[in-house]
Amino acid sequence: MSPYVSSVTSLLSGDLASVSAEIHNLRAALLTSDVEVTWEEAEGLSPGEIVTRYVAARGDHGTRHWLRTLAVEHDAGNPFGTRVVDELDGIDGLHNLAA
Repeated sequence: MSPYVSSVTSLLSGDLASVSAEIHNLRAALLTSDVEVTWEEAEGLSPGEIVTRYVAARGDHGTRHWLRTLAVEHDAGNPFGTRVVDELDGIDGLHNLAA
């Protein structure tokens, strides 16, 4: 085999090895993110996480709606604590101050 063909073949096999490793790493990252999402769904988010993610999701109405739903569920299960929905309303500027 000529040196040119040999070097091209080694380049291609090297590229395929790096592509294969990259695909493996992407698959592992995807599985990890799926596990994290499943864990969050099972455990639920803490009130602090709900508020933090709500602030970070500025402009993302779908995520904010989901977080507001979680806040309502949390408030329903904790009738004597601070209300997370009130905090989210404060972030959105929906509080009317008494005169």
